[in-house]
Amino acid sequence: MRNLLSAFILLGAAAAAPPAGAEPVRAVSVAYNVDVGPMTMIVVKYGLNHSGDAVEAHANIRSKGLSRMFSEYSARADGQSRTGDQGITPVSFRLVREKDDRKKETSLQWTGPGAISYAPQEKKLERRQRIEQALNGAVADPMTAVLRIGTAGDVPCPSAQQVFDGRDVYELSLADKGEARLDIEGAYRGRVRVCEVSWTPIAGRAAEKNEPRESYEVSFAPVGDLPSGRMLWLPVSLSGKLKGIPFEAYATTLKVEGGAEGSAASQN
Repeated sequence: MRNLLSAFILLGAAAAAPPAGAEPVRAVSVAYNVDVGPMTMIVVKYGLNHSGDAVEAHANIRSKGLSRMFSEYSARADGQSRTGDQGITPVSFRLVREKDDRKKETSLQWTGPGAISYAPQEKKLERRQRIEQALNGAVADPMTAVLRIGTAGDVPCPSAQQVFDGRDVYELSLADKGEARLDIEGAYRGRVRVCEVSWTPIAGRAAEKNEPRESYEVSFAPVGDLPSGRMLWLPVSLSGKLKGIPFEAYATTLKVEGGAEGSAASQN
C-alpha cells in the first residue's frame, strides 16, 4: 500500500511547455480506480489549487470492496509549495496513514534550502544519520516533486527527482517511451505521453531492507496551462506490480478549472 501511495502522490502532475494564450489552470481534481484483476481494490483522489505563488495539493487513498474485508486502509497527504524565480520550492508536507485501528502521522517543514525538520524523527541513530546525509537542497516532499517533474523539457519525461517523505529518501526517475493515444474506458481519451517511472530507495528503512527497485508505466495527459506559462500534465493511467501482483489504475473523473483544455475530459 505504501509504495502505491508514493506512486500516486508523486505522479499527480508534471509541467512542460504549453501552447500560448490560454487561461491558466486554477484547480484540478481527479479520481482513480485501482483494479487487481476484475475488482476495484483502492480509490484514489487527487486535488491541486494554484493561487498567486502558492500551490496546495492533497491526495486521498482508501481501500474498497473486498479488500476492506482483509484490511481497512486510508491515507491522506497534504502539501504546500511556492513558485518563484528559483522554481518550485517546498514549504510543508503532512501524511496521515490509518490501517484498521492504528494511525500514523508524519510532518515535514522547510525552513531554508536543504534545511528540513520532520517529525517523528527516526529513532535509530545510524539510520537517522544516513537520512540526514542524503538530504540536500534539491530534495523535495512528494507533492513538490509532483510539480517539478519534467519542468526542464517539453514533456514530463525524461526527468528525475529526489524525494523525502519523512521516513525514506528515494529517487523517482522517468524514462520517455514516446507519444500515444489512450482509448481505454475512463475519464480521458486522447493524446498522452507514456513514461516508465522507477522508484529507487536511497536512505531510510526501504534502503536498509534492500527493497527492490519498482517501476510503473504511466500515461500523462496535457490538461492546461499553469500560471507560470507551462503545461500541466496529469497521469490518466498507470500499471505495474505491487508485491508481485499486477494492477491497473485509471482516471474515473477529471475536472479542470481554466487551462487550454478547460474542463474537458478528453481530446479527439
